Amino acid sequence: MNKRIDESRLRKILGGLMLALFLAALDQTIIAVVLPNIAHELALPEYLPWVVSAYLLAMTVATPIAGKLGDLFGRTRLLYGAIVLFICASLLCSLTRNIAELVAARTLQGIAAGAMMTCILGLIGELIAPAERGRYQAWFSGMYAIASLAGPLLGTFIGEWSWRGVFLINLPLGLVALFLAQRGLQGLANSRTTSKVDYLGCGLLILSLVSLMLLITRIGHGEPWRSAEHAAMLLTGTLGIMAFSYWQTKAREPLIPPTLLRIPTLRAGLILMLFSNFLSLGLAVLIPLQAQSSNATLLLIALASGVPVGAYSGGRLSSHLKRYKPLILAGCAALPLTLSGIAWTVGSQLPLLTFLFLTGIALGLQFPTVLVAIQNAAPHTQLGVATACCGLVRGLGGALGRHC
Repeated sequence: MNKRIDESRLRKILGGLMLALFLAALDQTIIAVVLPNIAHELALPEYLPWVVSAYLLAMTVATPIAGKLGDLFGRTRLLYGAIVLFICASLLCSLTRNIAELVAARTLQGIAAGAMMTCILGLIGELIAPAERGRYQAWFSGMYAIASLAGPLLGTFIGEWSWRGVFLINLPLGLVALFLAQRGLQGLANSRTTSKVDYLGCGLLILSLVSLMLLITRIGHGEPWRSAEHAAMLLTGTLGIMAFSYWQTKAREPLIPPTLLRIPTLRAGLILMLFSNFLSLGLAVLIPLQAQSSNATLLLIALASGVPVGAYSGGRLSSHLKRYKPLILAGCAALPLTLSGIAWTVGSQLPLLTFLFLTGIALGLQFPTVLVAIQNAAPHTQLGVATACCGLVRGLGGALGRHC
């Protein structure tokens, strides 16, 4: 693919990519408010949490594999396939007759969403010069936050008609996203590498991640952590990670090249991204639990609205300064202060809203700039893998923050 394109062509491409990212992020949260309706119609309410968790688990597991496949076969082809799969899976979700079918369809949705997000962020890194990536990645971080915030609100509105409507809305929006993406990307060469798929590595990674994510999810749903089943999951996940790590040092075409993780900037960025997403999702769950129900939505809005403000400001400043490290450090330095403010102002609404908004800004400063730092540090041939690693740690951090 051409590494640099003109501004007008880029804006045409961004429309479809941002809409696709919006859909992937939206379906993380839009389903939550219609779960009671689903339980009433499909019964078996004890399995309802898996309607949400299956999507998040599949999305997390799919990201590193999608990153490698994007490097091998081209991100544009994989993106088109992922959008089509997302549309089909959404249709299946709307037609399900029981909880088992809905969880299976949500799993397909999650796989497609993980591939979509990885391809989109990888394309931004491929199409845009390093000095300008922060500005555009900020748009996508802001869109992600807006979609997460809009999910419950849109779900409430559509749920008054039918819970199946929260999936049917993806059909026209998905088709528009596919049309816009194809129109914008048409004629651009499909960048790809000439290596093979590490099938054994894929299998080991899926086995270990599914085991660990299932363990986190089950414990987060209130199941007792001391059980033989959970011990087996922990053992399987741990041994799977060890086997995967060993195999990556021996494989001719590793799924996640060990040399990539030896880059200091990339290691530090992944750790920071894990912590940031743990914190953001943890606060999104914890703060409403500590507040009165009438204030929960307002508190979430304060936190979520700060993220796009910080992301946009950080992206613009990084493009202007041609540096991203000062902004990352500023966000890291601000977090202890804003979190201390939250701890001391719980119960006092206006100060709490202020500190939540400032926390969102501090987190927003980090999201696009850390991603840009990782993409700039990674070799161009491994851009998709590096971006996918970001999605992987983002999903793990979110799962830990949501369930711990």
